[in-house]
Amino acid sequence: MFIIRKLMSIITLPILLITLLTSPVAQSTESAELVSQDVLVFEKALLSGQGITTDGEYYYTSGSLAAINFTILGKFTVEDMELQKSRINPLPDKCSDRGNNHIGGISYYNGKIYAPVEGGDEVYACIVVFDCETLKPTGEVYDLPNEIYDDGVPWCAVDPDTGYLYASKWSHAKTVYAYDVNNSMKLVKEIPIKGLDEIDRIQGGEFYNGTLYLSNDIENNGNYKNILSFNVETGETAVKFIRDVGGDNVEAEGLTFLPTEDGAVMHVLDYNKVLGVFVHHYKVDF
Repeated sequence: MFIIRKLMSIITLPILLITLLTSPVAQSTESAELVSQDVLVFEKALLSGQGITTDGEYYYTSGSLAAINFTILGKFTVEDMELQKSRINPLPDKCSDRGNNHIGGISYYNGKIYAPVEGGDEVYACIVVFDCETLKPTGEVYDLPNEIYDDGVPWCAVDPDTGYLYASKWSHAKTVYAYDVNNSMKLVKEIPIKGLDEIDRIQGGEFYNGTLYLSNDIENNGNYKNILSFNVETGETAVKFIRDVGGDNVEAEGLTFLPTEDGAVMHVLDYNKVLGVFVHHYKVDF
């Protein structure tokens, strides 16, 4: 095992250097100060291409390669993104048997990971719950109505104060839906979006101080990606932070919030489609 790890370290180092030298360079903006970044390649990149969440001690990540029906979950230390545990193709049989092949932007709540899952010959949007210790499914699978999520469910976020899970469809969504995770995922609210005409290409969501923030992979905007704020009581939606990800070939993915010793509080996954995944750590003014 030591020899294998040593070989992987030798192989990984030049790939990391190539990634750093050839990738777009993210920059600070007026609303989001870039404090640091982690660069993930090989296995770590596969583990982290979609979603990120935290319990305050660890980061949990999700990855998917839908073309080969590959899904994966990972668990990393907050301090240095050292991999602690991973689980390949963790979806329960019900999901894999019907063709579910994509895990999106995940969210932590009460010792569990809530994952939006989609794919198959039909949409088959659902929420699958995993145990944080083992990364195994708990047996909880909640199907969502295909008439609402007609192009899948790319993200979900659980409000730690209420236990309500929020989610929207992928394209041109005009409504965010709330479900009670403590009551068999019962639909409890439909919240029309206000302030913006719609939300589109949301890749992840997370709560911080009572507000829901959404990672928006806007297209055709050069280096810039938005973080939206969403008021779950009123539906008021606005561009809260603007990020410079360094290039138009970078896809914004999931996000999470955790104050860290270096002053960062917002942590966002950005996927370089050529070489790897970045975790960008930001100071932001709320």
